[in-house]
Amino acid sequence: MSATTVTPLSMGNSNAYLLRGEQAVLVDTGGPEDGDRLRDALSAQGLQPRDIALVLLTHGHNDHSGTAASFADVGVPIAVGLGDEQLLRTGRIGTLPVSHPAGALLKPMVLRAKARPVEADILVEDGFDLSAYGVDAHAERFGGHTPGSLVVRAGDDTLVGDLVRGGVLRPRSPKRHFFTEDAAGVRRALMTELDRRPRRLLPGHGGPLDADETRQRLDKVAPVAAEVR
Repeated sequence: MSATTVTPLSMGNSNAYLLRGEQAVLVDTGGPEDGDRLRDALSAQGLQPRDIALVLLTHGHNDHSGTAASFADVGVPIAVGLGDEQLLRTGRIGTLPVSHPAGALLKPMVLRAKARPVEADILVEDGFDLSAYGVDAHAERFGGHTPGSLVVRAGDDTLVGDLVRGGVLRPRSPKRHFFTEDAAGVRRALMTELDRRPRRLLPGHGGPLDADETRQRLDKVAPVAAEVR
C-alpha cells in the first residue's frame, strides 16, 4: 500500500483531517455551519464529497460530525465509536460534563447547536483497520471525552479528537479539554498513545501538538482526579 499522508483541514472552530493513500478517508467533518468550508477544502485537494471512501468520526459531538449527513447523502459510509451513535441520530451534543473552568461559560452556546441527524453505518467497538478504505491507518476506541471517542494512528501522527486540545491563544500548547465524560478514560487513552511514541498529536481543536511536550504536561492536560461536573 502507498504511504498515507495526513492533511489538516481547518474548519475554524475545529479540525478535520484528510488521510490519503490509494483512497481518501475523512476524519471528522466540522460543525453544522461548515459545509461550504469543508467542500472548499476538499476541492483544494482535488476531491468532491463522493470521492471520500469513508468518513470516520473521532466522536459524535456535532462540532465534529456536523456535516456527516451530507456525505451519507452521496453514499459515503459513516463510522463512529460504539456509544456515540445516538449523538448522530439526534444531532445534538447530549451530556456535557464540564472539566475546565471556561467550560461553564461555553456550555450554553455549545448545547444550542444542532446538526442534521445521520445514521452510522459502522460502529467501532475496539480496533478498526482502515486498509480496506485505501489508507494505512488504524483506529482504536478508548472512550474518555465521550463513550465512543477514538484515536486514529497514521504513521508518526495520532489523531486524538477531543482527548486533548490546543490552546485558544497558543494552539500548539496542549491543554485540558473543556468537557469530559470520563477523566480517567482520557488519561488512560493519552498514556497509551504517548507510550507508542508518535511524533505529533493532532487534536480536534488547535494543534498540532508535540507528543513529548504533551507527555511532560500530562498531569495538567489529563489530571488523575480531574474535576468533572
